[in-house]
Amino acid sequence: MSSSNYKKKQNKNTKALFSIICLCIISLGLIVYFSTSSKNNNPVNEPTTIVETTEVQHAVTVKETTTAEPETQENDETEATTVPTSMPLGDGNTPYKSYYQYPLGEEIIKGYTKELVMDNTMGDFRAHTAVDFSGNEGDEVLAINDGLVCDVYTDPKYGLCVEIDHGGELVAKYCGLESANVKTGDFVDIGNPIGNLGVVPCESADGIHLHFVTNVGSNSVNPLDVMGKTE
Repeated sequence: MSSSNYKKKQNKNTKALFSIICLCIISLGLIVYFSTSSKNNNPVNEPTTIVETTEVQHAVTVKETTTAEPETQENDETEATTVPTSMPLGDGNTPYKSYYQYPLGEEIIKGYTKELVMDNTMGDFRAHTAVDFSGNEGDEVLAINDGLVCDVYTDPKYGLCVEIDHGGELVAKYCGLESANVKTGDFVDIGNPIGNLGVVPCESADGIHLHFVTNVGSNSVNPLDVMGKTE
């Protein structure tokens, strides 16, 4: 074979080898490209997106639930109304400026006085800072005005007593009851029955009656003056 022919044949082989190498490189590039594209579009990543969405929704739900709890607590607190320590002052329950109901009839057996008078039961002289209204055992005793029941208790001298705050610092004490149908914290309207008449132990010699006391602040006041009544 001549030198010229040998060189031509060698050039053809070189070109063929180069072409094969180029095809291999192109094929490898295509394989890498499609492999990367397929991996990026792989639906395996979708659950991650679903999980994130679920967590966000859960967080919102928890936040809404947490927000709702204080409202429930506020409602509970509203329903559980705290009893005030004094009636609010108003036009309808201000001492000396309102109509007052007699607590038990209009017959008085002993009036109000700060002077010393004879106590037939105790056998001594003492002030009588109350008004005693005559009645019969079991008679209904009425609230002289709207008010808040401050206390219900038994006193060794005055028997079963009911104290009612009638507003404007006026507190009335209904003493000598046989029974009470109100309890501490109850609100009463004017004329409501608060109990039934019984005995006043320290004034038993005076018969069945209501021993009725009124105080405005720390001062003892004649109940008839408070109610605008006369003997």
